[in-house]
Amino acid sequence: MNFFEKIFIITVFNKYIRNLKEVLSLVVIPREEQPALKKAWFTYSLILINIIVYVYTSYNNLLLTSTNESIYKLGFIPQILLEDPVQGVLRIFTSMFTHVNIFHIFFNMYFLWIFGRSVENAIGHKRFLILYLLSGIAASIFYFAFIPIGGYDSLVIPAIGASGAISGILGAYLLLFPNTKLMFCLFFIFIPICIPVSSIIFLIIWFSEQVIYGFLELGGVAYFAHVGGFITGIFLSYVFFKDSSVRLNYHLLMEYSSMMEKIGIKGMPRRIGKWTKYFLTFLFILIFLAFSSGTAEVYATNTNIYFLNVTANGQSDVVVLKLYSGKAEVSQSSVDEVRILLNRIPESFICNKELANKNMTYREFYNVTINGVSVPVFLDAVFSYRYDGIVDYASGNISTYIVLTDIYGNSNLDGKVNISFNMTSQYTNIKEPLVISSSASILLTIGAIISLFRIEEALSVSFYDLWRERWI
Repeated sequence: MNFFEKIFIITVFNKYIRNLKEVLSLVVIPREEQPALKKAWFTYSLILINIIVYVYTSYNNLLLTSTNESIYKLGFIPQILLEDPVQGVLRIFTSMFTHVNIFHIFFNMYFLWIFGRSVENAIGHKRFLILYLLSGIAASIFYFAFIPIGGYDSLVIPAIGASGAISGILGAYLLLFPNTKLMFCLFFIFIPICIPVSSIIFLIIWFSEQVIYGFLELGGVAYFAHVGGFITGIFLSYVFFKDSSVRLNYHLLMEYSSMMEKIGIKGMPRRIGKWTKYFLTFLFILIFLAFSSGTAEVYATNTNIYFLNVTANGQSDVVVLKLYSGKAEVSQSSVDEVRILLNRIPESFICNKELANKNMTYREFYNVTINGVSVPVFLDAVFSYRYDGIVDYASGNISTYIVLTDIYGNSNLDGKVNISFNMTSQYTNIKEPLVISSSASILLTIGAIISLFRIEEALSVSFYDLWRERWI
């Protein structure tokens, strides 16, 4: 077994363990269901479509995980949106129905089943589908707008999953059914500790977690995509409830619930309190400020972005070169050969204003430091530079050594490796797209704040007044 095979096995194992820990960290179990006047056909249909897509993307892996090819083919990748807007927009929709592994789709569909049926009954089939799709679109917009804060490597990392769309359903559920009883379970070393809570408590905890984890940039989860979906769900709930037919349908549900209460079956949901509104508004303002400061920083630091298309020993990947305030950063690659190559090429070979419009031939020995270890490198390559000193094209070979790091953080040299490579660069204008996505995110956030404080107007109208408004 060679080095790259070992790395692959370790990476897959760690990914499964991380996913299992994530999904078991917070689980909710319904203790009661909202009244249903009709079947939630769109909820069931969306679950079926997601399952069919997952079977298609994972059948080669025994349904355990989707193939990398399908993830990169169907996932939302901001780079593609910038280079080919039509394809990028199409990816926004395909990404909503694509999932990484069996844990990912199971818990997403579980949440869709728990919360989707009640929301669909409250707002109707067509509006439910609109809520689902628009929340998924908003999730991608928030994901893009958060790039200056979360890291520019997100430009080339595919975002997949129905989480953003389902988050919109959670946002709507928060406003419509805040007092539904749930069982909230936390797992500690696979031991469940469960406590009964109302849906409003669970959803506030869940949303706060998304915001905090998003700012801390924890894990490989697109937390601000979830935030975007949730905010959009709150905003659209108010928009939908301005329609008298939706309000009438909701009040029919509540009247039915009231009848059930009288015979001891179910209590009427209460409205969300003012302190909940204030707390959510506080989080929304933080999000508002984050998007504003992130976009402002791009202009203040004169950030420029290049995509480096790299092929190493036949393995290809795209990484991000970020130039800001006279500094340069190259994002890490998930492809081992590409990552090793880029870690061995000095920054001055990638970006150097003194080499503008020049062609250089390098045939030299040098050392680079990786994890505190001095690594010998022999580079034999030709580099061509753009007018701004950024490498335009490079081709050649590199000989170096692998650095292995154990679980205690100790690093040492391992086997020798030879890498044949090609590299090209492409400048992309990210400033205007960031302004557009950030502005859209800010407007949705403001809309959600307004919706929080005005939804009561729609929900408090009497059933008789709604009937008279609708039919008289």
